[in-house]
Amino acid sequence: MASLIPTVAVEVELSGVGGGWTDLRAGNDVFAGAGLTITHGIQGSSPIDRVANTGTATFALRNGTFNSAATLGYYSPQHASVRAGWGLGIGCRVRITDPATATIWTRFIGRIDAIDPIPGLKGERIVNVMAVDWLDEAARFSIPADIGEQVNQSWDGILTAIVAEVPVAPTATNYDSGTESYPYALDTSANARQKALSEFKKLADSEAGFIFLTAAGTLRAENRHVRMTNVTSVWTLTGTEYQALELPSTRDDIINTVRVTTHPKVVDATATHIVYRQANVIEFAAGQTKLLLGPYRDDDTGETIGATDVQPLVAGVDFTANTNSDGSGTDVSTDVSIVQTFGPSGAKFNVTNNGAVQAYLTSLVLTGKRILDHGTNTLEATDATSITTHGEHAVDFDMSYQANDNVGQGAADYLLAKFKDPLAQARTITVIGRTSALLTQILTRDISDRITLSETVTGVSDDFFINGMELVVKPSGHVQATYILTPAQDPFAGLYWILGTSTLGTNTTPAPF
Repeated sequence: MASLIPTVAVEVELSGVGGGWTDLRAGNDVFAGAGLTITHGIQGSSPIDRVANTGTATFALRNGTFNSAATLGYYSPQHASVRAGWGLGIGCRVRITDPATATIWTRFIGRIDAIDPIPGLKGERIVNVMAVDWLDEAARFSIPADIGEQVNQSWDGILTAIVAEVPVAPTATNYDSGTESYPYALDTSANARQKALSEFKKLADSEAGFIFLTAAGTLRAENRHVRMTNVTSVWTLTGTEYQALELPSTRDDIINTVRVTTHPKVVDATATHIVYRQANVIEFAAGQTKLLLGPYRDDDTGETIGATDVQPLVAGVDFTANTNSDGSGTDVSTDVSIVQTFGPSGAKFNVTNNGAVQAYLTSLVLTGKRILDHGTNTLEATDATSITTHGEHAVDFDMSYQANDNVGQGAADYLLAKFKDPLAQARTITVIGRTSALLTQILTRDISDRITLSETVTGVSDDFFINGMELVVKPSGHVQATYILTPAQDPFAGLYWILGTSTLGTNTTPAPF
């Protein structure tokens, strides 16, 4: 019989990115008594939960004389005896070997985010460590103006453009093709302030898909048809195989009014409208270069807007420089060069004073076509019978870049059909690897897997998709997994026909959107 205690490797890149991995458990430096916990995926089960949170791995290291170097302070970053290469930001991954199959599973990959040494000679002499996965990079990174316009792009193209700007790339990417293109995207981002992860949310909502990181670090963008057409369960769990099942029945799980907002944009016919106006006077010493950022704003209302077809700057026309800050003195506009980059929500300017005297940039305007988000439409689907029986529960769903009202109505109709009646809503399930088969399943499963649950007392016998998970290696070495679930129940499961991907038959129905 195979062991139920898998081999766990907690590895770090002490020699920098690509410099090789060092297993801290191999030297007994990981304090097993603190256990190890990994969380990742989408931390909710409602129909509006579509983007994963930053994943984490937490563990503790021996910081006294019982570590591999027999050195006090070996994992304290500020200690004179700190281990070479150890510190914030270095790569970290967790790999677990299944004793039954010898398969090595990467269950986490990211970088060290927090190091907390416990002080005191008579203290625990351990260091608590937290690593974060790549979604932390997306949560920190502000999308720059020079990402370029996103016109008539599908979500996978926009994701590709965003991720290409992030300084640290994910381990891998796997994007499904978008089901349609958006006339304009990223135009509602706050220039140089919008975080990439926030844009992932807008894109996932617009596609009605899901964006998450797999355990092995692949950034996955799953379009709306994937779960709709996936009818294959990869794991069936009976009541004797799990430790805890959260299966509440509440009226809040019933959704009988769905309101979906779409955003067909209003775009100027000509590129003659002011989309940016410099608000203050900027001083430049002779030979000095400054980087300026200009968010697009409506010149009449001051509201944040998007813009397209922005026109190149012409000295003396679109910008003026003078030798005095009040605009008097000599006009030195021709001494100033501006290299501009236009994005969907703002511009970036590299301004250089090539003259021999101090200059003041007293005015700068950009003209182009305004992209105005003034034409939002709300599409509604409602079920009177369900409202009468259960009371109204309305959900609002904003498809930020979706311009097609038919798609919006299809989304509303689909969500209503799926949630208007009571259904099994397993929130979470907890499984311990107390058999080889259970341990293998725990190590194999990932976000978006479809599983089947059955239990005698509650009567549940339904399928669910894994949205998120927490994996715990206990001090004993045993592995426990808790899964966040969302219903797989679908009124037309297995019957959808999607243009270009499946065959229309007598028992099939077109996908609702």
